Amino acid sequence: MGAEAWARIAGATAAGDAGFRARLDQLEATQRSLLRRLVEANPATVFGGDHNFANIASAESFRDLVPICDYEALSPYINRVVAGEENVLTAEPVRFIEQTGGSSGGAKYIPYTDTGLQAYTDCLYPWMSELIRRRPGVAQGHSYFALSPVGRGASERVGARRLGSPVPFAYFGALRDSLIQVSAVPMDLRLLSDFAEWQRQTCLHLLAAEDLSLIWVWSPTYLTEILRAMQRDAESLLPELADRLGAVRPADVVRRRIAALEGALGSSQLSAIWPRLDTISCWTDASSSGFAAALQAQFRHVFIQSKGLMSTEAAVSFPYGDGSGCILASQSGFFEFVDDSGANYFAWQLEAGLTYRLIVTTGSGLYRYDTQDMVEVTGFTGDTPRLRFSGRIGMVSDLCGEKLTEAFVVRSLAEAGLDHHTYSLLVAVATPHPHYRLFVETGPGPAVEVLGGGLDHALKANPQYEYARRIGQLGPLRTTGVDDLYGRLKRHRMKGGTSIAGMKAPVLLTRSDAALLAALGADKEDA
Repeated sequence: MGAEAWARIAGATAAGDAGFRARLDQLEATQRSLLRRLVEANPATVFGGDHNFANIASAESFRDLVPICDYEALSPYINRVVAGEENVLTAEPVRFIEQTGGSSGGAKYIPYTDTGLQAYTDCLYPWMSELIRRRPGVAQGHSYFALSPVGRGASERVGARRLGSPVPFAYFGALRDSLIQVSAVPMDLRLLSDFAEWQRQTCLHLLAAEDLSLIWVWSPTYLTEILRAMQRDAESLLPELADRLGAVRPADVVRRRIAALEGALGSSQLSAIWPRLDTISCWTDASSSGFAAALQAQFRHVFIQSKGLMSTEAAVSFPYGDGSGCILASQSGFFEFVDDSGANYFAWQLEAGLTYRLIVTTGSGLYRYDTQDMVEVTGFTGDTPRLRFSGRIGMVSDLCGEKLTEAFVVRSLAEAGLDHHTYSLLVAVATPHPHYRLFVETGPGPAVEVLGGGLDHALKANPQYEYARRIGQLGPLRTTGVDDLYGRLKRHRMKGGTSIAGMKAPVLLTRSDAALLAALGADKEDA
């Protein structure tokens, strides 16, 4: 059954691969045609009317008539979509709303249309086709795709809209049924509302899948937490697994499997859990690079494949072809790029070696949307650029996909009851386990621990932060009271050679190291 499903997947994705490959040296024509279709489909929408879509005749006039906008600028339109109004951003019906983090309000709602979903399918098919061709081992067993947030009910709604796709593997179009057949974990597990139960059942199904060949996750920390749970709970998981396997497999086969798992889970080399595991697909760039490297150390013979730049808002790039970086998903959206001077470029005008801020226009109704993502052009395949994600502009902390902005942290501190006269600093800590640490200037006021609990609660208005905390990707927020907090920070920066002339007191630090944490007094508390 699994071999037949993989054969169907290989056959269905081959056509998408051929179509994408054929246009790798036709970037300008591809991009102009895609934009023309999006504009011509939506002149009668509220947004199209407000921005004179009827008079847009080219990419250049689109750039002139439609301003670059962030989520806050689009939110009046998106709020109307969430409320149930049609024909606001797209003439095409909205199928569902996805939720992500990153705005000053902590949550963003992104509408999805059929065209918007097809944009993901249009790059996932060539990705999967080439992966099977280059790594045939991925099609020799079961797979694990972590696609949907855990604990989301099948009928959950936001406003008048469905929250999330009603079906699994929505991004993969017609491959849905075949992918379900090769999945090591039943689809209904995602509906479990109790996280501990979801995690335990996921661990049991994955441990049972001796032939697991492909793992597809967003953040590498997602997989790290599942592995951590397997090792932590091995004493209770393995007897239960033995009972399950014993009902369907010979006793000697079960004994060998359990013995292999005992050895693997008791060591730092986890490859024996899945001896046929060929590929782990996950983020590998920017803040995810260290976590991906840690996975590689645990699975030395497994291919760790960069996922490229795919987000809730847009499919931008994916692993494909030869060369560094990932290929631009030129058939999945219209892309513009802004350099350090503020100059704007179309995708066919980019230069290798330069870094740009990414602007996207999508079939789901994001027009000239400023993603705040920075990408480096690493080269070209045909005339299509290859990109590497290099981080986000501004003060944004993104350990596990939560994208906490400084503005949101400031608001959350106020909600937690912190007196604005008391200096406080939230620091992202990547190792040994990702978490946030709140440093608070000691003095009169609520106990530091109470403030920390209130802040953790307030930060959970960001759905990605709440999700990462709930599934263990982010550890508990820790709090430290510090005497002369700002002075310690200044002295640390001066010691590192940084001028403090004009230095502002930050509220959020997106990176930390042992020296910084020691300077702020965390080492004394940890001891």
